[in-house]
Amino acid sequence: MLTSVAGVWTRRIPVGTADGLSALGFTLIAVGRSGEGAAYVAVNSAAAAYFAYHWWNGRDGGGGPRRRLRDSVRRFAAARRTAPASS
Repeated sequence: MLTSVAGVWTRRIPVGTADGLSALGFTLIAVGRSGEGAAYVAVNSAAAAYFAYHWWNGRDGGGGPRRRLRDSVRRFAAARRTAPASS
């Protein structure tokens, strides 16, 4: 999480990428502190969900990862893999 804050502050990574890194960091913290109590897990899971939501939907409303996934799926075209049936 500190890496994402430093990356945004120095303008080396975009905010959307920092949101994804923060979500990953909070998830790892929640898993690591799972033996310490439910309150730690709940707070870190909520923070992870918040940052994952903003990473997926984009803070600017553009839907960054979702749009890129949709565009990459459009590039694939169906191809026939069997020989045509001839009579």
